[in-house]
Amino acid sequence: MPKKWLQVIDEAVKKIESDEIELGIQVLQKVQEHGKEIPEVMLYLADVWYQLGHLQEASDLIGNMLEHPKLNAEMRAEFSLMQAEIALDEGNFELAEDMLFPLREGGYDGVELYLLLADLYAMQDLDEVAAKHLETALSKDPDNQEIKAALSEMYIRAGQFSLAGQYLQQLDEPNAASLLFHGRTLAQLGQFEQAYEAYVQAVAFDPTAEALYGAGLMSFHIGRLEEARQHVEQLLALDEEYVTAYPLLSDIYLSAGKTEAAIEALKQYVELSGFDLDHVKRLVALLTQAGRYEEAKQYQQLFDSWNAAEEEEQV
Repeated sequence: MPKKWLQVIDEAVKKIESDEIELGIQVLQKVQEHGKEIPEVMLYLADVWYQLGHLQEASDLIGNMLEHPKLNAEMRAEFSLMQAEIALDEGNFELAEDMLFPLREGGYDGVELYLLLADLYAMQDLDEVAAKHLETALSKDPDNQEIKAALSEMYIRAGQFSLAGQYLQQLDEPNAASLLFHGRTLAQLGQFEQAYEAYVQAVAFDPTAEALYGAGLMSFHIGRLEEARQHVEQLLALDEEYVTAYPLLSDIYLSAGKTEAAIEALKQYVELSGFDLDHVKRLVALLTQAGRYEEAKQYQQLFDSWNAAEEEEQV
């Protein structure tokens, strides 16, 4: 690829990035006008248009190049793959298929083809088909960490948690997101000890509300009550309206023999969540058990009124 064309394109991008947008765009347009007989330059330029968010310019350029009579098979494949990627970004599945299917039928066997086919099917909620294409891509690039992470997410979406866990364990450098996926998968499999470890590692990476809730819930399941309390209280300090944390905190306190604290956590949940009859009923029972009869009566009245309203809506 002629270096001078690359240098001109790169200089134009620098101008755009330094707010000389109009001048930079004009330079790119001139390159497209005068370099149209050099496929390598046009492929590079199409990618630049794409990265700049000018999808229509990139797509039009590629469309013109695919009509070029002297375009060799390798360059045709590269242009088709990029056109398919743009089409998927725009939700144009028909165009994506028009680009990808002929490549597959013509014997093209590159990793990028299978990744784009996986995206095509995943975007249409055909997760099992998408996973098969990701498996093919991984067979051609077995050390690719991004493909392994994508496969784990795909299998989670497809409900195949064991397979998802296998791929997550193969990641060399798990990040917070992959650890959360791993934690959820293991929890759904009932492997609470391993899920606990994944969530605690996720908290160490990034103590988000989801990570703290998962760590608290798994700690509770394996009997680490004090640790569970700490995780949930840290979560509520981060986001006091994370309503599902309050029933969990109530369970933790109740298991630790702290009925009064359990009641207060449940009262906060009822105030925040609104119509949750099961937890209102449970709160009434705890208040009665604690001898707080007046409060129990108030919440019983609340339960009765909400229950009557719900029954009326169902009629």
